[in-house]
This record gives sequence, structure tokens and C-alpha cells, in this order.
Amino acid sequence: MKHLAPWFRCALAAVLLAALSCAPARKRPEVQELVFWQSWPVGIVSPIVADFERAHPGLKVRVERLTPQSGPERILAAVAAGTVPDLCQIGSASMPGLLAGNRLADWSAGVADLRPRLRGWELCSVGEVIYGVPWVLETRALFYNKTLFARARLDSTRPPGTWDELYRAAAAVQRLGRGVHGYGVQAGERQVLSKQVLPFLFANGGSILSDDLRRAVFDSAANVKALEFFLSLRRVGTMGRQEALDREFMEGRLGLDLSGAWLFEQIPREAPGLRYGVALVPRPAAGRGTDASWAGGEVLVSFNDSKHKQLALELARFLVEPENVLRLAAEVKSVQPATAGTDTSACFRERPQEMTMARQLGSVRFTPNHPAWGRMEAAIEDEVEQALYDRKSAAQAVKDAQAKLAELVGKK
Repeated sequence: MKHLAPWFRCALAAVLLAALSCAPARKRPEVQELVFWQSWPVGIVSPIVADFERAHPGLKVRVERLTPQSGPERILAAVAAGTVPDLCQIGSASMPGLLAGNRLADWSAGVADLRPRLRGWELCSVGEVIYGVPWVLETRALFYNKTLFARARLDSTRPPGTWDELYRAAAAVQRLGRGVHGYGVQAGERQVLSKQVLPFLFANGGSILSDDLRRAVFDSAANVKALEFFLSLRRVGTMGRQEALDREFMEGRLGLDLSGAWLFEQIPREAPGLRYGVALVPRPAAGRGTDASWAGGEVLVSFNDSKHKQLALELARFLVEPENVLRLAAEVKSVQPATAGTDTSACFRERPQEMTMARQLGSVRFTPNHPAWGRMEAAIEDEVEQALYDRKSAAQAVKDAQAKLAELVGKK
């Protein structure tokens, strides 16, 4: 253009500028939003979700926190109004009601390959149909105070493995006196008491409902024997709410405490000098029964009314990948990954107590996925409470619980 007249160069530039200004603007790619409701602090979950977003350009995940107080009500209100999120964390206690209402998306085909890798499918399944994916689990294991064991002349490297050993260890610690107690018997608290009793029932082979959930089978000799043993621990311990018992344990006044993984977060902060161990739930006797415990957990689901069910499934699969769920559990402390074989993970090599809790998940049973489970749990707790305060025998409490469960089993 240097050989062209100045006036011609200016005219040509004007024409090119006009042509460019008339050309259609390149449309920016639309950002797609995926709404995810969950219960952990957003600052813990967001970095994990950000990795998913980087692998999905054009996708934005809006993470919202559900509080323990209002979360269940918010979910039910959203279901009723048809304003549900794309992906949602649901606690195992809320799953039976949602499953009965046919509100959840069927993920059977989308998670079939994950079945061998995860535990807890019982929480989100009806028969062979799967309506979610297990994310994290919680259970109960036996915490014991090594210092009190040593003072009571017990081997602090060998926790009790049978009911008889548990009783004798609690009795030895109880004899120390001066405000020290052997075993913490949970009492006076809803939706916690049953979780303290169920490990003994499950370890002894007891059940609550038949496998098809159509019959109550609580009235069994195995359940009577398990409840009798649970009640016997009052003689070598103290009774109280779970929080109070945990406090006694952390302050060095309780030898044995059936508790959960939340203590892994509390003990380093509130009792850093505590010498303690964690053991599997004791079995009824050597060679008899199992070291089973109760388990619940958190499930990831999508709804029939969700806008982006396929993307929600992809995010759920990403969140349950071992490295991601281990990352979450390490931050939260109160739960364990649903990943099978977590107890052999390298991340637990320096944390033997947490490794034992993860091992406990290899021998757990879940409560029945029945829509009336909340009322059933209350019925069991009412009867156990009667027995705890000697208003009924163990056999009568089990019999009366059976009658209540039989009435509830046909109700939705």
C-alpha cells in the first residue's frame, strides 16, 4: 500500500473498517450452570468441584450448603414445588421417604460399573434399581482409653474382642473409682440410642425386618440376648447422652465409648494428650457372631425434575472417585469414604485409629430402607429406654417393639 496515493489508502481503510463493523459478532459460548446442594462447608467442596469445572469448559457448578437444621425441610419443599437442584446430597435417614415417593432419577445404568468399588448401595437401592451413588459413610466403633487400661492392669495394646472381654475390661476400669467409669451407656437421646444398641443386635445376627421389608422380625432370641448384654453394661459404666459420654472419654474419665469418627476431629483439638485406641465392635464370643456395626451415610442423587440429570451423574461419579472422596473425608473427619478397601490406603498409614474405623465399614449393616423407618426407630428406642430404666425386661421390650414394628411395616 505504500505506492498508493494517501487519499486512496485512507478510503480503503475506511471501507475495511465499515465491513468489519457490519460483520456479525462472534457469539460467546453460553455458560451452563449445574446446581449442587450439599451439607459440608462450601470452602471444602468448592476446590474439588473446581477440578470438575476445569475438565468441563463452559460449565459452572453452583454449590449451595444445606444446614443440618433446615436441609431436610428445604429438600422436601423443593421436591413439592418442582424446584429441585441438579445434584443433591441426601442423608440415609431421608432416603426411604424419597424412594417411596418416586422422586429420584434412576441411575442404575449409569453407576453399574461402580458397584464393586463402593459400599453402601443398600442406602440408595430398591431391589435392583439404583437411585443414587454412596458418597461417604459413618459408623460406630469402640474407642478405649489406654491410660485407664494400664491403670486397671489391662493390656492397653489389646482391646476387647468379645462381649465377655468388653464386660471384664469395663468392670476393671469401673473399679478404679473416683469418678472414673468403665463403659458409656447411651440414654435419653432420640435417633442416637438405636445406633448404640443396633451394633450389638447386628453382631449377634439379629435383624429388624425381613429382607423384602414386608415383615417385622425383631422378636428373636438373638435380639433378646443382645439387649440383655447391652443392659448389663450399666453395672460397669455410666449412662448419658452421646455428647456427654464423649466429653467424659476425652477428659479421661471413661474407659470405653462406642462412638463415631467425629472424635478424630475433636480429640486433637480438645484432648491432644489423650492416649487412646479404636477397635472393632466386639463379637458375642470367639468363633461366634461377627464384629458388625451399624452404618449410615450420605448419598448423591438427582431428581426426575432436575434439569441436568446427565451432568449431575457425571459430577457424582467425579466426587466419588477415590482421590476426591478421600480429600473430602480428610477435611471433614466425621465420615469415611464409601470406597471399598479404603482401610488399605496409604493415607491411613500414619493414622491407625482412623484406619480401624475404615476397617469397621467392611463389617456393617444398614437400617431397613423402609418409608416408615423413622417411626420404627422411635419405637425401638422407646422400648429400649423402658428396659434401661428397669420398667421392662429385655424380653418384654423386644416383644413390644416387635408389635409396634409389625403395625408400622405396612404403612408408608
